[in-house]
Amino acid sequence: MIDLHTLGTSSAVPTSRRDLAANLLNFEGERLLFDCGEGAQKSIMKLQIGLMDIEKVFITHWHADHFSGLLGLVQTLSMEGRERTLHVYGPERTGEFTDQMLNIGYFDRSYEVVGHALEEDEVVEGDGYEVRPFKVQHSVPAYGYVFKEDEELKVSKTKMEDHGLESGPEIGKVKNGETVEIDGEEYGPGDLCEKVPGRKIVYTGDTAAHERIVEAAEGADVLIHEATVTQEMLKGRASRHSSSLQAAEMAKRADVDKLILTHFSRMFDKDPSPLLEEAQEVFEDTELAEDGKHFGIEPHRPESEKD
Repeated sequence: MIDLHTLGTSSAVPTSRRDLAANLLNFEGERLLFDCGEGAQKSIMKLQIGLMDIEKVFITHWHADHFSGLLGLVQTLSMEGRERTLHVYGPERTGEFTDQMLNIGYFDRSYEVVGHALEEDEVVEGDGYEVRPFKVQHSVPAYGYVFKEDEELKVSKTKMEDHGLESGPEIGKVKNGETVEIDGEEYGPGDLCEKVPGRKIVYTGDTAAHERIVEAAEGADVLIHEATVTQEMLKGRASRHSSSLQAAEMAKRADVDKLILTHFSRMFDKDPSPLLEEAQEVFEDTELAEDGKHFGIEPHRPESEKD
């Protein structure tokens, strides 16, 4: 399972109930942090989800509510004795802003922090996954991110049953590309296995509704989309943010499995239910992010096993 934790869900300013934008993805034990607003490290500590295991930080844009927790995180990791390099990715000037942040105040670091300004569609490769940025429409240079798990060859239980086979060491060899003999019959990957697409999770950061979101999120398991206000509040205003209705329209057009709304105006701090209700009129499988909430994304199954 991929574990997604929405750490901070408030827009612009923190509230007594909500911290600023941050989301942590746990993939096979590697932690990826998408935005690092104020309060991020405290939430990770409270949830006990692996502060020291963070390998990469992806900043959507350099407004303070999306990076204001980064300096404190860097210092805490150093005080805990981190030695591995921490990589910070983002839009243009990310290297410059990272260096400037590291030169504020007096403290020593036990490890390197490297900022990377990504080009659009430049792929950041990891062990079993990739992360790709895409441009969104905001008041400053900004990216959304597509996390995509690698395609995997998996044994189909349905195909095994069709051949009257049960699990065992020989089946594992088939998954690894070998041809084996079982009860006098030869079986190879083509007989028992299928290529299964990896899971896909998309995070928009701050953005107005835009066609690029639909393209990037096509077929995603999860779309994490900002929903700062309702559509009525957005009417007649030039905005670089989205309504919950627009987020739902993006999700529907992209044919995603689940929509998670986040980045709520403090007007919805106590009760964001109007945002949820508006979105569900268009896209039923919508949920609200909450600080500290966990979402699990199950592995994909071979096509032959699906109902």
